[in-house]
Amino acid sequence: MLGEYVSKFYLPAARQGQRYAQNGYEAAKTIAAWKARVRAAWPGVALSRLDTPPARIQFGETVAVEIGVKLNGLAPGDVVVELLLSRALREAAPLSHSHELAPAGQAEPGEQRYRIDLKPGLAGRLDYRIRVYPRHDLLTHPFEMGLSTWL
Repeated sequence: MLGEYVSKFYLPAARQGQRYAQNGYEAAKTIAAWKARVRAAWPGVALSRLDTPPARIQFGETVAVEIGVKLNGLAPGDVVVELLLSRALREAAPLSHSHELAPAGQAEPGEQRYRIDLKPGLAGRLDYRIRVYPRHDLLTHPFEMGLSTWL
């Protein structure tokens, strides 16, 4: 158990600390400024559906999903827009897959369009949710800021 803690938590934390300390803590200053900018903008981040979702699709079909994201001054690269596709199984944990939507131009002034042509690899009744959350290469964990907005 101690070995697992060392390999999963202590060593990655030490590596991240070294990464932040390089070049006079340049990376630490960069991520701190980015986090402050994201936290200030986040209350104004909002999602809206731009397309009309079909009621049903056949297995093997592709469905286009388009989302408008009001970034409130953030850049498209500051966030991830993700579609979580799941199928609940009767006696097991839900089966879930995540799919990242790609920036696809401006929807309207102040709103970025994100799109994916989704071809589900699962059959049967599927549920999906769409979320946006901050992303930066210097984050230790993708969800460390504790910010997300759901559609």
